[in-house]
Amino acid sequence: MNIPLSKEEVKPFLQRSDAKAWWIVVSTWLGIMGIFTIAALLPHWATYIVAVFLLAGRQQALAAIMHETGHKTLFATRAYNNFVCKWLSSPFLLMDGETYIKSHMMHHRKAGTDQDPDLQNYKDYPVSIKSLVRKFSRDFLGLTGLKANLYLFLSGRDLLSRKKRVNFQLTRGLFVNSIMFAILWAFGVPQLYLLWIVAYLTVYMAIIRMRQIAEHAGVKDLYHLEPKYNTRSVPRGILGLLFVSPTEGLSYHCEHHAFMAVPTYNLRALHKLLKDRGYYDDVELTSNYFGVLKQVVK
Repeated sequence: MNIPLSKEEVKPFLQRSDAKAWWIVVSTWLGIMGIFTIAALLPHWATYIVAVFLLAGRQQALAAIMHETGHKTLFATRAYNNFVCKWLSSPFLLMDGETYIKSHMMHHRKAGTDQDPDLQNYKDYPVSIKSLVRKFSRDFLGLTGLKANLYLFLSGRDLLSRKKRVNFQLTRGLFVNSIMFAILWAFGVPQLYLLWIVAYLTVYMAIIRMRQIAEHAGVKDLYHLEPKYNTRSVPRGILGLLFVSPTEGLSYHCEHHAFMAVPTYNLRALHKLLKDRGYYDDVELTSNYFGVLKQVVK
């Protein structure tokens, strides 16, 4: 990699903070609680639609937390990373954090090559507008989510790695989701759990697709080993905050690939320094997710 920073300059960005990490986790769960509360107080179809979209954004936040704790970079205390990954993030998405990170690390090692295990998710971009609309339509209609979860439940394999599920992966997921349902039941609104399911099967799938597109689709050179050519960083803006990049730093994916040990809450500052040093001078940076969509259609 041709990164214009010394080890000493990178060192401050490696500092981890339990306080910042807990704020990300707690604020995510406060958001989930708040959305359910508003849906309970304002029982109307319009409220429910908004709640589905916002809950999907919080599900993406849980996925981001799983990602960061899987890398062991969110918390300074390793035990907190393990606990949050195992009980407060991944199982609510019916995933196992350890299985996920093993597959994800292969993506890091092989990014920029034709051996990248995630390549199928973005190698065909740019695509036509019609093709992009069809992809997102399948997501919003629940077809992608139903297909993925039928595979998960019927195949006995993990959704991402395609390997045999680890023991208790689904059991743990069903257990924590049952707790969520029981809490809603205790407050007299068990029907609101359907919002979580609908969000997971529809909007969350579209968010996953948008994140994959934003990170690697339509980049300058998908088969180049330099991170700035095969990976994209995007300032998150309001859409990122609510949906695609709900945790601080998640959208600065190029920096994450270049420096995996840097915690998510330090990536924006690292991006600014790299930009000031001219690292991105030969790359077209986009200022928001609408700009990303323009780069991936032909």
